[in-house]
Amino acid sequence: MHSNHSCFRRGSVQSPPPKRGATSLLLATCLAASLLGCHRDAPKTEPSATPATVTSRTLPLTSASKTPTEPIGPTFPILAGVGIGPIRFGANVGTIERLMKAPCDVKTDALCRYVNQAVEFYLKDGVTERIWIHCHERGTVDGQGTHRQYGYFHGLIPPDLALGMTPSAIEEKLGKAGKSEQVTESNDFHTARRDTYPGMVVEYDRYPNGNLILCGVVLSKSDKK
Repeated sequence: MHSNHSCFRRGSVQSPPPKRGATSLLLATCLAASLLGCHRDAPKTEPSATPATVTSRTLPLTSASKTPTEPIGPTFPILAGVGIGPIRFGANVGTIERLMKAPCDVKTDALCRYVNQAVEFYLKDGVTERIWIHCHERGTVDGQGTHRQYGYFHGLIPPDLALGMTPSAIEEKLGKAGKSEQVTESNDFHTARRDTYPGMVVEYDRYPNGNLILCGVVLSKSDKK
């Protein structure tokens, strides 16, 4: 993979945990770039509670909002059709909180949201049915109703694909998606394209300079046996 097409900066670009060799240098560069950037204009509405249709919406951020400048919490691989690390589809909130090593920032019958860790678990009948991972550029609300910016998800799509990469970098490892959708409706995450793989939808948000970067991953249980 060539680093010159793997990461762009405008605002804070997602940074995963360090890797060895060239990948380590690439991810370190992405993190350094994220810390030097400015943030995109923040939008105005609550994120959709149903990422099945993946309507991307968010809320304005306050100047008092504080988020980590690097990934925190356990490191989990993003596993299409399975879950993240040991948190698999079917896990209840108690299992999620134990493995995340922290309580949910927002907890309802249908949602367990982690703002600093940039991941949401969507529940049906008390167990995880869908997982939505966000890049640092996106915003949400915490348990106190404060407008916040997501932190950095601590993990990768195996073998070494990180939020903040371009479509060509993702496709180099994952191949062409089974379905690619150009998003034409206005949305506050500036999502412009969604590519569907078995058990996973990857979302590319468009920056004002025209670049597309991986800014969201929606995981669902794979139909494969």
